[in-house]
Amino acid sequence: MNRKKIIITLCLLTLAFFAEAQDRDTEQIEQLKIAFFTEKLNLSAKEAVRFWPVYNLHNKRYEELRDKEWSTIKSKLEIIETLSQKEAEVLLDNYMSYKQAGVDYREDFVKNLKEVITSKQIMMLKKAEYDFNKKLLKQYQSDKSSNE
Repeated sequence: MNRKKIIITLCLLTLAFFAEAQDRDTEQIEQLKIAFFTEKLNLSAKEAVRFWPVYNLHNKRYEELRDKEWSTIKSKLEIIETLSQKEAEVLLDNYMSYKQAGVDYREDFVKNLKEVITSKQIMMLKKAEYDFNKKLLKQYQSDKSSNE
């Protein structure tokens, strides 16, 4: 009985350790992203104070949409061969609604950004997002290959 408690405690501590490490990684990536975007967009301190709340709100809304809608669609795609024509039609409608909601979010985001930064900076943001994700993926692949 005592041994069982020790094993359970060790498992919980291990899970907590990995969760904390993952949180640290996420936090570190977020800090790198802030520095990268601020530099690439050449944001002044005043612009940065106004920019980041708009950017973070958009990301939060978009992640919520993706988590809620895409997970449902993706699970149905896993079993697409077994769906009836009617179910596939509903799935397609849901998918198109999901994609349209993403476009609507992006349009709203750009409208809000225009109140904070210039159109040129908005396009620089798009490029910075692409470059940052590319850099992150390259780093991930490099880390993965060095661990093998």
